[in-house]
Amino acid sequence: MKNDVKYDPPRLIPSIVGGFNAVASHIYIILFPVFIDLFFWLGPKVRVKNYFLPLMIEAAEISSAAYGTQAADFVKGTREIWTTLLDQFSLLFSMRTFPIGIPSLMVGYMSSGNPIGTQITIDLKSGNVIMGWLFVLLVVGLLLGSIYFALIASVVKGPGYSLNVSQVLKQTVQSFFLSAIILSAVSLLALPISCLLSSIMLVMPSLGNFPIMVLGLIAVWITLPLAFSPHGIFFEELRVGKSIVMSVRLVRSLMSATGTFFIMLIILGYGLDILWTTPTSDSWMLAIGIVGHAFISSGVLAASFIYYDKGIKWLKHSVQPKKQEGTTVVS
Repeated sequence: MKNDVKYDPPRLIPSIVGGFNAVASHIYIILFPVFIDLFFWLGPKVRVKNYFLPLMIEAAEISSAAYGTQAADFVKGTREIWTTLLDQFSLLFSMRTFPIGIPSLMVGYMSSGNPIGTQITIDLKSGNVIMGWLFVLLVVGLLLGSIYFALIASVVKGPGYSLNVSQVLKQTVQSFFLSAIILSAVSLLALPISCLLSSIMLVMPSLGNFPIMVLGLIAVWITLPLAFSPHGIFFEELRVGKSIVMSVRLVRSLMSATGTFFIMLIILGYGLDILWTTPTSDSWMLAIGIVGHAFISSGVLAASFIYYDKGIKWLKHSVQPKKQEGTTVVS
């Protein structure tokens, strides 16, 4: 008897449940985000305050002439804002690379200390030194992120699949290309978009934040088709170009379902981050939040791989003509 296998489109809730079950069955995966957050929390802090703060103040003083009698207040406010931001920032946070990287709770956490005591602080004062540190940290972060993505992809594929070093290295190279493409695209679009936004808010200030909301929705609509670009690299071992094409095809074919899926993942991930960041940075209770964030983030990523797997199978089958009469449903 001849059978033609029919693949159903991916479903939201089964994908999410399957992702968390996969991580729960391979709990060692959460060690990656746990260790990197512990490093950010308890490890040294590499600051760039001594280099960037004078530059920001100088820029504020140059532009303060436009504020007239409020120029001094503008410079003072700028100094306070940048002092606070640079006190919290560590160049080590650059290890949290996008779109491929290890999720981190501490990168967005306003930390004022840790339960151990005084942190080791390294102050960088040279632009060349900062660029050197930045390059090394980005490379290390992307390498660790590639290993993390590859492990989750292997878990989703099942017990019959195993990783090897040469494969992970090839995927890491493709990750570099994907990151470079995205960075180039963002750089090219950032300037005209910022100019357009500034012009609109200057001419029509009564609109408030409405232009920002509209441009944000447009940005989401443009970037959503690229959401599964990393998945093709690590799940199907595709090159960057082919992976981007498959991502666009999948999202365009399931636009509403995919949009809802990512909204659910964002609400789940970032919503629980509010709970994980409740303890203060000098309390050991924050370690519980770090572990919880690691599990949720890994489960969310695994769920996206499951959704991608089901979606690609459905997409490949739906565009092929039926060659057999019988039908067997595969969910």
